[in-house]
Amino acid sequence: MSVSSYFLSYLHAAVVSASGVVDQYGLAIVVAGLFLESAGVIFLPGETLLIGAGFVASQGAFNPLVLFALGIMGTSAGWFTAYYIGYKVGIKWVKKHGRWIGITAERLNKTHTFMNKYGSIVVLFGRFIVPLRQLQGYISGSAETTLQDFYLWNMALRQIEWVGFTMQRSSCVPNRS
Repeated sequence: MSVSSYFLSYLHAAVVSASGVVDQYGLAIVVAGLFLESAGVIFLPGETLLIGAGFVASQGAFNPLVLFALGIMGTSAGWFTAYYIGYKVGIKWVKKHGRWIGITAERLNKTHTFMNKYGSIVVLFGRFIVPLRQLQGYISGSAETTLQDFYLWNMALRQIEWVGFTMQRSSCVPNRS
């Protein structure tokens, strides 16, 4: 079995499982999954639940626009929660306990300087790296990245992903004219 066929069979099984979970528990499980994943629970299958929900929605179980809106709300609430915790607790915790994990005042100052200069780019490209994606709310909040930059760049990437998905989807559908 080739690597690609193994990956596709695994992906198919994951989406089928997620569809069953969504079918049984409804949209609440999707919102909760996206919230928890965006709030920093690493390797939680929030996005897989969303894909499964898309399949369930395509069968008429619920409105895809409602799924879209609830997905944005769950994800955004997770981002804000992680950012807020990082902003309120993270920097204080790092200053108090950072020496135990190798974070010195000098390293913390370098991180602040780096995030002030490149924070929006870090947020934008960090969305593609699995553990960083879930933890970047805490990292951005702790580094005191502005909430505006944090949310703007998260939403900018989501819009790019949505346009790319829509364009890919439209290229797969035959022209009916």
